[in-house]
Amino acid sequence: MNEHRLDASQQSFRFIFVELLVIALPLMVSAGTFSLVLFVDRTLLLWYNGASMSASMAGGNFFWVSICLPIGIASMTGAIISQYVGADEEDKIGRFLWQSVWLTLLSTPFFAWIAYNADDLFRLTEQPSELIQAETTYLRWLMLGGVGAVLENALSGFFSGTQRTRVIMWVSLLSGLLNVVLDLLLIFGAGPIPEMGIAGAAIASSMAFWFKAICFGLLIFYYDRDNRYQVRSGIGFSGALLTKLLFFGFPTGLMYVTEAGGFTAIVLRIGRLGDIPLRATTMAINFNMVAFIPLVGVSIAASVLVGRHLIESGPGRAAKSVLAALLVGWGYSLLWCIAYLIFPGVMMQLYEINTPTADSALAISIAKGLLKFVAFYVVMDATQLILAGALRGAGDTWFVLGTGLMSSVVAFAIGVGNEPSQGQLHWWWWMITLWVWLLAVCMTARFVHGKWKTMRMV
Repeated sequence: MNEHRLDASQQSFRFIFVELLVIALPLMVSAGTFSLVLFVDRTLLLWYNGASMSASMAGGNFFWVSICLPIGIASMTGAIISQYVGADEEDKIGRFLWQSVWLTLLSTPFFAWIAYNADDLFRLTEQPSELIQAETTYLRWLMLGGVGAVLENALSGFFSGTQRTRVIMWVSLLSGLLNVVLDLLLIFGAGPIPEMGIAGAAIASSMAFWFKAICFGLLIFYYDRDNRYQVRSGIGFSGALLTKLLFFGFPTGLMYVTEAGGFTAIVLRIGRLGDIPLRATTMAINFNMVAFIPLVGVSIAASVLVGRHLIESGPGRAAKSVLAALLVGWGYSLLWCIAYLIFPGVMMQLYEINTPTADSALAISIAKGLLKFVAFYVVMDATQLILAGALRGAGDTWFVLGTGLMSSVVAFAIGVGNEPSQGQLHWWWWMITLWVWLLAVCMTARFVHGKWKTMRMV
């Protein structure tokens, strides 16, 4: 009898694991495509001009800080839609989805203001004068795609919330391919297309953002052709639904701001050390992204499954989905941890394909050592990301915000207050490591405490 129960339990968890993978793998491919595109962007810019790679790091981070509040709000669309699915209220999805679209469009004036004042903003952060023009150019062109980037995040929530994640995967693959092709054409020029350098990389990214948004919009209307979700009839404004989106999404957006702002502040401190330390940091972060960003897909899957099963099956079933997500995240990140420790030289050879300058060669040498820091925190990064997604799926977004804010402030305050006169680069990488560990410990404690089990968003 006990053996039969054990077999049933194992079979149950096997089903849970398969359910997670069905949702998570397409999202991992989708997020992985995004990380690969960023990797290619920065690598091509290194081959074009080493300073352009450094500028793309600072400019790209500033872009993310500028758009992450509305993106964070929009990212809750999928979790809330999943609870509508779990509550068998799919007819409410269309009207709710439109609120995220209206909110996205309202961000346009702010993005225009950032683009207009980009030069002054970089000067305020005391960036090296030789990088400011390139950073400004990169940020301004990216801001043209800002609304598209937020909109595609909002619309993709329809597909993650209704568990059609393969749609997100295929659109992301096509968008990534478009971005890479445009990068090659616009950065280096070809035929009648002039060489545009860092501006070309930003234009390519902006066009890819809008491509995804348009694809998702058209596909949503296709999947609602029978009016199951009432997308066409739900086009109007709803104060109640917008308030719901803001209540659960605003703390998520603010957490993105605090995390992105904290990281950008650290990168800007590194940027003050000069082009070479910033270039080395960009190289190391490039490989960090290859490990980190695909795990965003696992985090979204955990969020969607927690949201659905809390309503449909109860907290016990939701907790098992989170455990499955953690096992996937730990296994994936552990492989990268080993690679960072054993093969840093092999990884950095990619930057040496196009004979590097003396400055780039020095940056490559420094970056090999920085990968050891990434190895030290990569598993903890997977832990905090997945558990934060699970907590958001339940609606515990205000705690996630508080934890992100506290961790960012503590790490940056310690960094600034004790910054050594020499060896500042490694010091700030220790602060990045401390920040990630703080997040992981706090998210784990909150999840184990279990308050999330009683929360609901619909």
